[in-house]
Amino acid sequence: FSMLGIVLSNNFLMMYAFWELVGISSYLLIGHWYEKKSASDAGKKAFIVNRIGDVGFFIGIMIVFTQLHTFLFTGIFSGISQGQLSGSLLTAAGILIFCGAVGKSAQFPLHVWLPDAMEGPTPVSALIHAATMVAAGVYLIARVFPMLTAEALTVIAYVGGITAFISATIAVTQNDIKKVLAYSTVSQLGYMVMALGVDAYSAGFFHLVTHAAFKAGLFLASGSVIYAMHHEQDMRQMGGLRKKMPITYTAFVIFSLSIAGIPLTSGFLSKDSILAGSLAYGMLTGNYLIPIIGYSVVFLTAMYMFRLIIMTFHGEPRDHHKYEHAKESPKVMTIPLIVLAALSIFVFYSFNPMNPDKGWLLESVTKPESVVPGYQKYSWDFLKVKLVENAPAEAGVSGAGETAVYTNAYEMELEKIHFIALGVSLILALSGILTAFVIYDWKMIDAEKLKQRVKPLHTFLYNKWYFDEL
Repeated sequence: FSMLGIVLSNNFLMMYAFWELVGISSYLLIGHWYEKKSASDAGKKAFIVNRIGDVGFFIGIMIVFTQLHTFLFTGIFSGISQGQLSGSLLTAAGILIFCGAVGKSAQFPLHVWLPDAMEGPTPVSALIHAATMVAAGVYLIARVFPMLTAEALTVIAYVGGITAFISATIAVTQNDIKKVLAYSTVSQLGYMVMALGVDAYSAGFFHLVTHAAFKAGLFLASGSVIYAMHHEQDMRQMGGLRKKMPITYTAFVIFSLSIAGIPLTSGFLSKDSILAGSLAYGMLTGNYLIPIIGYSVVFLTAMYMFRLIIMTFHGEPRDHHKYEHAKESPKVMTIPLIVLAALSIFVFYSFNPMNPDKGWLLESVTKPESVVPGYQKYSWDFLKVKLVENAPAEAGVSGAGETAVYTNAYEMELEKIHFIALGVSLILALSGILTAFVIYDWKMIDAEKLKQRVKPLHTFLYNKWYFDEL
């Protein structure tokens, strides 16, 4: 109900009220087992951390209101387009409103609450981490996108990229199956935020939709494993479960291929669009750190997901007592996995497995026009008019009224580097999967010896970069 309220709101006042209702709902869901101290503490942590971001969100709304005297989005966008709010104040308002998304979508440095939210029931994890609460922050950025200046979008891109990288490095070292998925969620949310920051609006929105399917599936599949293992969540106590749980195993592999961005999956289409957008952004602005972070996360994501699969489903059972009693979950648990696995295949989003642009989803998502003053936009927005005016000369044809094939420099760059981005992404994803098999399945490299060699680094990552201690 609260999420529907956020989506249907046409003004900041109504949105903020429902925004807080989402926060209180998540607090109650995370602390569902209130007699358990860790669950109670996790609920309080989520509530307090989100309030920090919401203070920034509130201040941002107040800056906009004091300058434009309206909460309505249409009135705000109209006022900004007329120059009633511009310069550093507009940038500050955009960044402060983004603070709300930093809290709700668990972005750096307010990402610390989300992994602890695993203390709630697994269906709650699937609901919060895939479809509702964490999606609210990404939706907020998309909703106010027309009023975000180039400076604000650059901040958003870097926060998203840093979040994606930090969370992926932590996920590689975790042993709790739900903790790995929690950090995976934070990392993927970072991707979405980064996409919006680099002007890949449609790609970020697309990844939000595909992520909802495969991440809900991953959490429900992990719930199926935990149920079969009598509430065991430590992957070091699992192993060999693919023989006992073939449906859960197959679904888990499909979801993991999707999140790793392997062709024929929905995740490949959306992630490839984000990476191509980040590479185009880097080539046009010189900010190559963003695409470098994006591509490094591709390798890490593939590695930690297949590490999870190998430790859980492959090899010999480590706890023979629990393994003997393990069996496939009942149909009420496996049917949703089959449905979500089907939704993680490319055909539901585009009939072209290599290019989502002609799919129904991307064709129905249109990037809203920016209303900020010209000098505060990304540089390629200036090139748009020039290219259209010079279209006949650019295209080498004559005739009045003809327009260029590409409407701006960003789209031209995207078209040029699309297949390069795709190839690099695929190589890194396959390398990550291969690394996981070499270390954890084929044991060509001893995982324990490797851990000892890089012990300071492993300890640092295992302790989550010590953010909880700060």
